[in-house]
Amino acid sequence: MSGGETNDRRRGSGLARRWEGLNPTRAIVLAVVVSVIALTLAVPLRTYFSQRSQFEQVEASNSQLEEQVADYQRKVQNQDDPAYVKAQARSRLNFVMPGDKPLVLEHPQPPTPSPDQQKAMREAANPWYSNLLQSIATPAGS
Repeated sequence: MSGGETNDRRRGSGLARRWEGLNPTRAIVLAVVVSVIALTLAVPLRTYFSQRSQFEQVEASNSQLEEQVADYQRKVQNQDDPAYVKAQARSRLNFVMPGDKPLVLEHPQPPTPSPDQQKAMREAANPWYSNLLQSIATPAGS
């Protein structure tokens, strides 16, 4: 045997002696102490992680609200611009400046489709299998 193997055996036998000499009462007390420490740390850690998650949600909401505030501030600043107000009055309210000629286009109603066209549109809107069943159920002469 070499000197390295003897050291390994001595270490291994020392560890085995420690486990053999371990008092069961001490092992139970040690297990209880470790469990109490683990339970004591578990609740604060869970609280920390839940609060961290809530904090991230609040930060996301806050950034979204800041974007909305910036958008509303731009809109308020646009209201102070006379050119913007004129453009909005023309487009939304159909206002006309003095000297301009108003032109209003009326779109005519599309012609109503004939009954044959209506039937063709209904058939085109149906699924293919419905049209197939209809063609089989309806005699060819009608």
